[in-house]
Amino acid sequence: MAEKSSTVDRDTAITQVCGDRRAVAELLAIRHLDELVELDLTIHQLKVVLLVTSGVASTGRELADALHVTAPTVSATVDRLVELDYLTRVESPDDRRVRRLEPTVVAERVYGLVGGLRDHAYDLLGDLDDDDLRALAQGVRALRRAWQRRAADER
Repeated sequence: MAEKSSTVDRDTAITQVCGDRRAVAELLAIRHLDELVELDLTIHQLKVVLLVTSGVASTGRELADALHVTAPTVSATVDRLVELDYLTRVESPDDRRVRRLEPTVVAERVYGLVGGLRDHAYDLLGDLDDDDLRALAQGVRALRRAWQRRAADER
């Protein structure tokens, strides 16, 4: 009978953690939701801005690979983002045929809005008492290890 009780307790704890994580994410998102909603970007364009600004991609080919789309699809999106002053094209110092993408101040601001969600979470951690902070750190470490194990198993 202890086995069934243990399973119920685990299921309840998992449900609680997932619900609490979502509630915290929603509370953090509310701070910047108005600014994000006011952006005149499609989701695809936002992804491109975030990939370039984060340094994950700096060429059309890298963007196409990261987004799993064709180069022409990315090209049209980049053209539009250059028009809207989110990105600039810069000649590569290594190969003049290659044009690198760089974020503008506008793109940096958008990236800051998204990254700001993490900054607020960091500040919020300072409000936790020591025992809660240690328990949370232990739980997050365990979650990371579980994620790493699963990722290794999928390779």
